[in-house]
Amino acid sequence: MGTDQISPRQLMIIVILYAIGTAILVIPASVAADAKQDAWMPQIVSIAMGVVLVWLYVFISKKFPQCSIFEINDKVFGKWLGKFITLSLALITLILSSEVVFYVGHFMVTQIMPETPIQSIHIIFMLIVIMGAKLGIVVMLRTAEIFFPWIVLLFILFMVINIPNMELNNLLPIGETTTLPVVRSAVRITSYTYISLFITIGPIIHQVTSMQRAKKAYLIGVIVSGIMMLLLIVSSVLVLGADNTAMQVYPSYALAQRINVANFLQRIEVIAAFLWLVSIYFKLSMFFHTTIRGIAHVFHFRDYKMLCFPLGLIVTVLSLVVYPNTSYEEKWDSLTFISLALLIGIVYPLLIVLIGWMRKSSLRG
Repeated sequence: MGTDQISPRQLMIIVILYAIGTAILVIPASVAADAKQDAWMPQIVSIAMGVVLVWLYVFISKKFPQCSIFEINDKVFGKWLGKFITLSLALITLILSSEVVFYVGHFMVTQIMPETPIQSIHIIFMLIVIMGAKLGIVVMLRTAEIFFPWIVLLFILFMVINIPNMELNNLLPIGETTTLPVVRSAVRITSYTYISLFITIGPIIHQVTSMQRAKKAYLIGVIVSGIMMLLLIVSSVLVLGADNTAMQVYPSYALAQRINVANFLQRIEVIAAFLWLVSIYFKLSMFFHTTIRGIAHVFHFRDYKMLCFPLGLIVTVLSLVVYPNTSYEEKWDSLTFISLALLIGIVYPLLIVLIGWMRKSSLRG
C-alpha cells in the first residue's frame, strides 16, 4: 500500500467522527425544541437521507475515478469556472473551520474553564490542527484509528450509566408531532452531519484502495454515526425531558452531569467532554484539509502543507469575529448555514452529474 493511500476502514472512521462532530453537542436541543418528545423521528429520517446522499456521492466518485473533487470541477465545469468553484469551496470551508473553533472555545469557556481567555483556547486547539495538517491526511486518519475504539467505549459507557436516570414517560405521547417539524429537524440534522461530507471526503475518496469497499465503508459510517446520534437524542429526552433538553445549550453535557452511581461515580462530565472534543478535532481537521488542498490546487502549489501555518493563523483570528453575538450565531445556524449546506451538498453534486452527463452526450454526438 502506498503512503498516500487510505484504507476503507479509515474512511469509515473519519465519516463517523465527522458526522457526530459538533452535532453531538448542539443537535439534541434544536431537535427537541422542534419535535418535542418525538425528537427521535427526525433522526431516523436523517439516516435515510444520509444513505441517499452516500449513493449520490459515491456515484460521482465512480464516474470520475482517481480524481479529487477539485479535479472533477476542472473536468466538468472547465478550467476557469472549475477553479472559481474550487476557490469558493476553500473559502467556505475556511469560514466553517473558524465556526468550529468558535464552538470549541465557547463550550470550554462556558462549561469547563470560565476564567480562561477564549483566545488561548482557540490558539492551542488550532496549533494541534495545524500540526496534524502538516503531518498529512494519512497520519491524521491513522490517529483517528487509534482514538476511535476509546470513543466508542466511552460512548457505550456513557449510555449504560445513564440508564437508571431514564424515564420512559418522557417519550409519551408518541407520534404527537406533525410532519413539518419532523422534516425541518431532519434537514437540520442532515445539514450538520452528512450534507457537507461531499466537500470534505471528496478531496480524499480517490485515495481509498478500493472504490467498491469505499462505498460500503461510507455507508457503514453514515449508519453508525446516525445510530449514535439517535441513542444520544433518545437518552437526552428520557433523562432530561423534551422541554429541559430544548432549553439546554449543550444537552449532552448536561446529561453527563446527571451521572451518579452510588454517590461514588459522579462529576465525570469532563471525561465525556473528551469524547466530543476529539470528534470535533477531526471534523475541524477535515474542513481545514479541504481549505488548504483547494487553495493549493487553484494556485498550483507543489506542496499544500506550506499553507498550513498562514491559513491556521487566519482561521484563529476569524474564529474570534465570525459570530459577533449569540443571537447572530443562532440565526446563522438555523437559517444561513442550512441553506449553504443544501447548496454545497445537494445542488452542487447534482450539477456535477447533470453537466457531466450533458458534456458526455455532446461528445458522443
